[in-house]
Amino acid sequence: MRSFTFIAGMAIIIASCNQKPSSTDNSHKPVPDVQSENLKGSVQQVETNTYLVDSATGQKGKLESTNIEKYDDNGYQTYYSTYTSKDSVTYVTTSEHNANGYFTGQTTTKNGKPLSSLKVDVDSTGKYMLATSYDSTGKEDAFYDEINSNEYGEILSAKGHHPDSTLKMTFSNNFDSVYYVGGESKDSVGKVTYSSTVKLDDKKNPIQTDETNVTKDSTTNTTTTFAYDKWDDKGNWTQQTTSEKGKPKKIIERTITYKP
Repeated sequence: MRSFTFIAGMAIIIASCNQKPSSTDNSHKPVPDVQSENLKGSVQQVETNTYLVDSATGQKGKLESTNIEKYDDNGYQTYYSTYTSKDSVTYVTTSEHNANGYFTGQTTTKNGKPLSSLKVDVDSTGKYMLATSYDSTGKEDAFYDEINSNEYGEILSAKGHHPDSTLKMTFSNNFDSVYYVGGESKDSVGKVTYSSTVKLDDKKNPIQTDETNVTKDSTTNTTTTFAYDKWDDKGNWTQQTTSEKGKPKKIIERTITYKP
């Protein structure tokens, strides 16, 4: 589930769908990932190809990465892969959910070899109790508790600890309904190390992201804007251009496969 991607150290993919879960039929089910990613229709798979913009021509240049996302019949993501052409590395993450759709764990490999895994304990009411992270050898490297989520099953905040229980970091996420609109992480002494805010258009697609990354020696502020160039007949975008300081940087193309 996308709500836990911050815990797993992966990039959050922005959410959507303005329909609240039913207060009777699905009161203990989180919003499916296809909805939190603003995907319309019965989506089976999304392949995303990201190209760098050629600085000389302003046209689509070299392929930077290819991502593939797969979803089960209930709309929850079960598979996510990332291939980067620069170093020919492929990461594959497979995810598991319980009968109510809550995220219970994932395993990540790098070029077919174990890299990391995450196990999540969730109670019968849908409350996340504990998330434990493991390294490539299966040794615990961190755990997360005091996990708070909203009515849609999305993670609002949590505390991360080293295996010896000392504080490692904390993080928080902000949502407008089911739409992700920013977040923040802090180190063990409460210093902000990352923060972001996301502006959405009337279709609930991100149009601007402002990010601040803080290291020991520097602070970097980045503003990225998003323009949508092509759409399919379901209303999902199939081409996006990202820009920084008014200059196009990347062209992102999506191929969406729908269930029969």
